[in-house]
Order: sequence, then structure tokens, then C-alpha cells
Amino acid sequence: MKQLLTFLLFLCISFCFSISSEELNTEDCNREWICLLEVEDEHGVELFIRNKNQNPNAATSIKLDAILTNLTPSNPLPVYTVIRGNEPRSVLKLEYKEKGKYAFRSFSYRVRPGDWDSQHDDSVTYQLPFGPEEKIRISQGYNGKITHKGQFAYALDFLMDMGTPIYAARDGFVVATEDRFKEGGFRPDLISKANFIIIQHSDGTLANYAHLQQKGVLVNPGDTIIQGQLIGYSGNTGYTQGPHLHFEVHKPNKNFEVTTIPTVFTTQYKSRDILKPFYLYWHPKWGESPPSFPIDVKDIYLCRISKSLEKEFCGTTEFTLGENILIYLQFLQPGSHQIRVEVFKEDGTLDPIKIDWKSKEDNLYEGRYFELRPNPEISGKWVVKFSINGVNFKSISFLVR
Repeated sequence: MKQLLTFLLFLCISFCFSISSEELNTEDCNREWICLLEVEDEHGVELFIRNKNQNPNAATSIKLDAILTNLTPSNPLPVYTVIRGNEPRSVLKLEYKEKGKYAFRSFSYRVRPGDWDSQHDDSVTYQLPFGPEEKIRISQGYNGKITHKGQFAYALDFLMDMGTPIYAARDGFVVATEDRFKEGGFRPDLISKANFIIIQHSDGTLANYAHLQQKGVLVNPGDTIIQGQLIGYSGNTGYTQGPHLHFEVHKPNKNFEVTTIPTVFTTQYKSRDILKPFYLYWHPKWGESPPSFPIDVKDIYLCRISKSLEKEFCGTTEFTLGENILIYLQFLQPGSHQIRVEVFKEDGTLDPIKIDWKSKEDNLYEGRYFELRPNPEISGKWVVKFSINGVNFKSISFLVR
């Protein structure tokens, strides 16, 4: 989902001063990303900036502007710069035009974590941000029609339950976290109220893991993170239509927006795979071949449904006369498939039921149902056989009482 996490900081320091023969050092760290150090002497003022984040690899992009009286800047304003590490770095010198006269300076800043001059390392392969036991579907991919547009075009939404463990997709270190929010919904007032973790990578880009649950962040700014490390738990906070993990890799630009970047992952299909909307993904297992069929045998099952045709219980193999049975298929990826289902009684005393249909191109879930009429002849052992695209794929035995 679209994240308008601005990380935009407007800072202003205004003061007047008179000439002093003594050097004056003042440092101000009362801000989110950076600390400011001013060194004043008889010639003027030198401004230094350092990252507040204690990680020595921290990078922050800054736009510095100033209103000046009786001071000449060493560089044209505004100054665009990237600060790396947590040692003070000189970014601007101001020289008195006329010593002994009134002088004034007022600074303003716009700040974003990350390096806007960075180049994403496209050789990097990301790890799926969930555990090896999970199978997770992409609910919205690149250029999604709901919120993945414009600057957020290369974002991914992983459809997952509340509280699903989230793992780092790439090495890096934490630059920001938020986990105090608890509300989620598709309302504009919630855009800035998503819980998140921002991890900076070695190339200066950042990964955003968003919509985490309240108190669902397990790391702190400055922490070094390795790929596959548990970092938090998924949730449904902020601007969202339901529980999911929003993931994007981005870098800042000089308009102080984010520029999202396409990424590749290791999946059960490929060692370097571009994730597609509505596909189901999981971690590859040693010795396991990539799936060659559009459905897994585990994703075909029978469900008991209510009189209003709502699913009540899936995976059962025992039914009662008068109930409705749903034949349910969940495909790994969208596509058109020819489906044939044959339902017959093991003793052959009743004619078999045959159902043929073709799934729609964009359907992920397919199903047909039939009623067990309250007829004693129906009681007994039954078998349902599934054929997908002409291949006999699975049989399920069930009992009718």
C-alpha cells in the first residue's frame, strides 16, 4: 500500500550575534536525523553537520538554505549535500562582510535518510521477508492500480495475517522505526500512521517494511541487521485495506520524495525472480524442483458450506446427509485452466457426478458445490477425482453419514 512516510524535517535556527575574539562552539541535537555544530571565530561562522544515528555507515541527504545579513556564504545557496557517518562534516562557511557590524543568520533544512546520489546494486538478490514455513501471495505488485503508482510504482504488498513474523530481506542497519500506532483503514487521515522499520543498505538505498502491528518492532535505530534476521511482526496499521506487509526499496530525491527501485528475490521458481501480483511465493527448499504445475495438491480440498453457501470448514472428509459440499481449488498463479471433477460412490450403486468448467484468466480461487440430498442411498464412502488441464491430479476420499 501506498506509504507517504515523508521523513521531511523543516528546521530553522535564528539568532543575532556580535563579534567576539573568542571561538564559540554550539551543538544542537534536538532533531530527528542530524546534529548541528556551529564554530564561530573573528572571521565568521562555520557550520558542521553529523548524523545522529550512531552507525558509522549512516547516510543522510540534506538541503540547506539560509537568510543572511552581513555574511557571505562559501557556496551558493541552497546547498545540497549528503552526510555520511557520525563525525561532524563542514558544509558551509559564512564570512563577515564588515566586521564589528550587526550580523544575522537563519538556517532552514530539509532532511531525508539515505543517499540521493546512490546507485542501487542490481546484483543484489533479496530474500522473501517472511519465514520458510510460510506461503504468501502478492496482493498488489508493481504499478498496482490502488496505491502503487508514481513514486511508489515499485512497491510490493505481501498478503499476510496479523502477527506474521517479518525477516530482513537484505543486510543493512536500522535508521528509523515506529510502532506506537494501532489503527488501520482506507482513510486519508491514517496515511502517516503506519508502523514501520526503515533499513539502510550498503549502497545508500533503504528498505521500508510498513503496516506493522502495534509494538511489533523488534529492532532499534543504529542496529546492524543481517539478511534473514527477525525484525518485527506484520499488522494492519495506517492507510490499508487489510492486514499485509508493504515492502519497498527506495532512495530519496532532491524533491524530498522517494524513488522506488525494482528488486529481485529468490523464490521457489527462480534464484532471481521479479515478484508478480497474485502469485503465491515461498522459500525454495534444498532438492525441491520449481513447481511445474499451476496448483499444488495441498491446495485442493473439500469444504463444508452453510445453506447460504458460505465456507464453514475446509479440509474435512466427513459429511452428513443434507449438507452442501464445496470442491475448492487455490491456484499458485492466475491463469485460465480446464478443470474436471468426477464424484462417485465407491460401491458403484449411484451414477457418478461429472463437473467440467474453465477457470477465468484472473481467478486464483475456483470452486463448485453440490448438495447431499437427505437420501439414505447417498450414505457411504465416496471419491472425488480432479483433472487439471487434462492431467489426473488428485483424488480425495470422503464419508457421508
